[in-house]
Amino acid sequence: MPEQHPLDFPYLTRRLPPGQHDDGLTLPRAGGAGFASMPPEPRLYPAPGFGVLPQLTERDAVVRLNPRQSAIGSLFVTGSRGTAWEDNMRVTGAQSVHREQIGTILQTAGGRPLVGYVNRDAVVALRHVRELRRALFIAGSGALAVQTYDGSTAAVAGSLAQGQRTVLTLLRIGSVLELRAESVPGEWDDGEIWREFGFTMTIGLVRRR
Repeated sequence: MPEQHPLDFPYLTRRLPPGQHDDGLTLPRAGGAGFASMPPEPRLYPAPGFGVLPQLTERDAVVRLNPRQSAIGSLFVTGSRGTAWEDNMRVTGAQSVHREQIGTILQTAGGRPLVGYVNRDAVVALRHVRELRRALFIAGSGALAVQTYDGSTAAVAGSLAQGQRTVLTLLRIGSVLELRAESVPGEWDDGEIWREFGFTMTIGLVRRR
């Protein structure tokens, strides 16, 4: 696991005990009421911008997109075997690269999935990204590669340590997206990975914008 930072988001660093809940954005209130009322972006610890690091590693595991990269066009993730997502209402779903689906598909106002596969690429529709809370992308047999509209890219190996599989997590923080490379045991199936990151699939809903 990468070195933890004081302002890390709990669900990304590991699970909460059963029965506890966390919004993923609550930070210490050491600065008083004025601090609590600030938008989330100024409270973030420093992280490299997306496109600065050509590759994420166990040591350099986090990059942050700027507001334009987070809102224009689509975010493409190549090399994943599956993806899962959660919107602002905690509605969740997942899809494999073979189009096997579970949970709830999030449809944008234009009838396009908020997160889903196009050919073999997992795609996030950034025009509607404020409807998204978080997502994850499970590495397949090789490396993951991420690209934004401006041509910026970053890669991460499919395994960051022996016997491990990479999971790339995406978190929306206000107007920016943050990507983090995590590791799970290589033999885990998708269901075990969803549970590790606190995803419980929402069954029986049709979520349209």
